[in-house]
Amino acid sequence: MSSEYKLPLIGEKFPEMEVETTHGKIKLPDQFKGKWFMLFSHPGDFTPVCTTEFVSFSKRYDDFRKLNTELIGLSVDSVISHVEWVRWIEDNLKVKVPFPIIADPMGNVARRLGMIHAESSTSTVRAVFIVDDKGIVRLILYYPLEIGRSVNELLRVIKALQVVDKYGVALPANWPENEVIGDNAINPPPHTVDGAATRLKEYKGYAWWLTYREVPRTDVEEAKSILKIKV
Repeated sequence: MSSEYKLPLIGEKFPEMEVETTHGKIKLPDQFKGKWFMLFSHPGDFTPVCTTEFVSFSKRYDDFRKLNTELIGLSVDSVISHVEWVRWIEDNLKVKVPFPIIADPMGNVARRLGMIHAESSTSTVRAVFIVDDKGIVRLILYYPLEIGRSVNELLRVIKALQVVDKYGVALPANWPENEVIGDNAINPPPHTVDGAATRLKEYKGYAWWLTYREVPRTDVEEAKSILKIKV
C-alpha cells in the first residue's frame, strides 16, 4: 500500500487488503462478507478518550450485531500494544473488548484510508467507515483527537441506511425522532410535472417535494429499542 492510492469514497467498493489484528490476519472486506461492518480508527492505545470509546463500543457490541454489523478498530500501535491495552481494559474496567483491532505501526492502512490528518502526523484521527453487506462504503466520518464518538449516532445511521435500502426512502434529521414528520420516512421527490401534480393526493406532506410515509413498525421499534428511545 502507498499514499498514491485514491481514497475510497461513499458508494465505492471498500479496498481489498490483508491486515494484522488482535484476532489474527484478516482480509477486508471478505472477512465480513454478507455482513455490514464499521471500521474505526483511534489515535492511540492507553489514552483516555480512546479507552472510554472502546468501553462504549464493547458495551454496545450486541446492539451492532442486532443490525448484522461487525466492528473492527485500528491505530498505528503494534499488535502487542493492542493486546496489552485490551487486557488492561478487561482487568481494570471489567469490560471485554470482543472485536478485532488492526495493528498498523507503519501507517500503511491509515494512509490508504485517509486517517492521517494535519492534526497529527504520527497518529490517526477518529475516522469511521461504515461498509454494507456488499462491501460498499456507505458512510465516512472524521472526528478530531479530542472528541469521543457517539455510539448511539453510529447505531442510528447503520439502522437508517438499512431502512433506506429496504424501502427505497430517505430519512429525516434525527430519525426516528424528527421534529417535522416523527418516525416516518421521506418519499423521493417526483421528477415529472405530472408526478408533482399528484404527489400530495397520494401521500401526506407539506409540498409536492416534501411528502412522507410510514416506516413499518417493526423497523421503527427496533431502531428505538437499540437507541434506548421509549417506544
